[in-house]
Amino acid sequence: MQGLTGQLKKRVKNRDVLIFGAIMDSRSGAVVEMYHDTGYDAIMIDREHTLLNSETILEHVRLARALGIPCMVRAADDSYHEINRVLDQAPDGIFMPRIHDRQQAENFVRNVKYPPHGVRGLGASTCPAGKYMGWAKTKDMVDFFDKNLVVGIQIETAGALADLDGVLSVPGIDVAVVGNDDLSLGMGIVGELENPKYLDAVLKVIKTCEKHGVLPGIACADPARLRFWKDHGMRLFWAAADICLMWDAARRQISSINDALAAVKAPPAAPVSTATV
Repeated sequence: MQGLTGQLKKRVKNRDVLIFGAIMDSRSGAVVEMYHDTGYDAIMIDREHTLLNSETILEHVRLARALGIPCMVRAADDSYHEINRVLDQAPDGIFMPRIHDRQQAENFVRNVKYPPHGVRGLGASTCPAGKYMGWAKTKDMVDFFDKNLVVGIQIETAGALADLDGVLSVPGIDVAVVGNDDLSLGMGIVGELENPKYLDAVLKVIKTCEKHGVLPGIACADPARLRFWKDHGMRLFWAAADICLMWDAARRQISSINDALAAVKAPPAAPVSTATV
């Protein structure tokens, strides 16, 4: 069974529109099946704002691998140990949140690349990255992973916004996703996503991404807003989160039930089955 295949990297290079579903809360692999079966392009497995442990993330990556849906992991921090542990499970890519400056972006890229381009450690025969791929030569595996891993960062701090050229020109960065909450918070306009100041900042991110050949993305679930940002150059969207989908479905379900119960006239009854149990 293969791990990282390079298919997501090809789609990033093609500048395809990519719709991601995020796993924030679910321990069950059913959430991976849900995103796959309903037509999402890829999955983002989160470690920054969740308590998902390494074993759970490994099983989500394995199931995504088996189903053929690409997945990326958002790391909890930019330490060598965090990054190496995540990448040894062979996801298709990795996101680093809260990049503040060019130096941090450079350090992140070094941690995800093998020598001589970086400092990533090699467990070629023990971790999933090695045992699933069946490489004839270890060097072939190293070269393939360095070439095909999708490297993503988040633009969500005042520091990154102030030095977009410096951050986004770092060699090896493939994707940059705007984090609405933190970016608007850092700008002093938390949650004001229609504020002209905020819109201008995001448009500047898109323009700078295009300048440096980085695929721009944003966290966005509202279809109208998503279309707005697509028309302005965004290509990657974090468009769903498992816990939000569950809450939204539960809210709509109970609202429909309460409306039916409170109606003056009962709605048409569903056919009653005569089958025996």
